[in-house]
Amino acid sequence: MRNLKVFISYNGADYHGFQRQDNAVSVQEVVEKAIGKLLKIPPPVIYGCSRTDAGVHARRFCFNVHVDSRIPCEGFVKGMNTLLPYSIAVLSCEDVPEDFHARFCTKAKEYVYLINNKPNRDVFMQKLAYHYPYKLDISAMNRAAELFIGEHDFAGFCRAEGKARVKSTVRTIYDLNISQKNGICEIKIRGNGFLYNMVRIVAGTLIYVSEGRRSLDDIRRALNSGERDFAGVTLPADGLYLNEVFYEESERLSAAGQLSERMKKLHTTGLGAQRIRRNLVLPDCEDVVEWCKNKLRGENASVTRRGKNFYVIADGCEITVNAESNTIITAHRV
Repeated sequence: MRNLKVFISYNGADYHGFQRQDNAVSVQEVVEKAIGKLLKIPPPVIYGCSRTDAGVHARRFCFNVHVDSRIPCEGFVKGMNTLLPYSIAVLSCEDVPEDFHARFCTKAKEYVYLINNKPNRDVFMQKLAYHYPYKLDISAMNRAAELFIGEHDFAGFCRAEGKARVKSTVRTIYDLNISQKNGICEIKIRGNGFLYNMVRIVAGTLIYVSEGRRSLDDIRRALNSGERDFAGVTLPADGLYLNEVFYEESERLSAAGQLSERMKKLHTTGLGAQRIRRNLVLPDCEDVVEWCKNKLRGENASVTRRGKNFYVIADGCEITVNAESNTIITAHRV
C-alpha cells in the first residue's frame, strides 16, 4: 500500500468547501471520484490538510491518499488532470512514508485574502476577490497587523459556533502583511493554525482600522477579552485563498516574517544611531530606530536573509539588520 502526498489547486466558487457534504458538491467528493475512476477502484478516502468553507479557493492544497497501485506519480498527475473539471488541478504527487498525514503533519499554513480596491467592479474577478471601492490606508493596516503576530487567544476573531469545534482558541501568527499593487490589495497571513472564519474576521478588522471604525486598542481588547464586538466584520468567502501549506519547520517563517517577529527588539548600539542619522540627513528630533521600523513596515518593503543579516529595500532606502543581535547596522538611501 502506497501513501501519496498530492498538491492541488481549486477555484472554490462552485463547491461547498473541501469537506465531503451529504447534500452539496464538495472538492473532496469530486477528487475521490476521479481517483477511483483513474485507478479503476471504489473512490478512496483522501485526507485533506484543512477544511475550507463554501466559496473559498486554494492555490496549494495538500491531501494524502492510500492506494494499492503502481501508477507512476507523473502518470497520476496527468491522468487526474484529464478527469477533473477545469476548476480543480493536480499540481504534484509524490510517495511519502506511511505515517504522513496531510493535516496532522503541518507546521504552518498561509492564507491570502484578495481585495479588489478599484473604484469599479471587475467582472473577471467576480467570486475571486472582495470588491471594496474606497481608499485603503495600507500603512495603518500594517501597523494594526503587528498586534496579531505572536501567540494569542483568538476567541474574539472566531465565529461563535466554531469555538465548540476546538479544544483551544490559542493560535500563533508568524507573519501578517498587507500590500497593494495595481488596485489589488493582498492580505497575507501565516500561522500554525486558524479558527473558523478567523482570517475573514481579521481581514474585516483591518478594513475597519483603515476606515477609523476600530483602533489599535480595540484589537488589543479583542485579543485580551475574547469579545467579538471589538473586532471587525466577517468578509465574504470570495476573496479567501489557502495559499500554501508547510511541512518543514524551516518553512514556517518567511524572511519578512522573521524580521517582523524581531521588530519590537530592534535597536542600535554605540555611535550607530548618530551615523545613520547623518547618512540619512535625519533631524535630531527623529528617532532612528522608529524611523527604520516605519520603513520596514512599508507595503513595498522587500526582505531577504543571507547568513546573519536581513537586507531590506524599503521606500528608496537600504537597511541592514543583524538577525542574531537585532541590531540595525546600516541604513542609507539607494
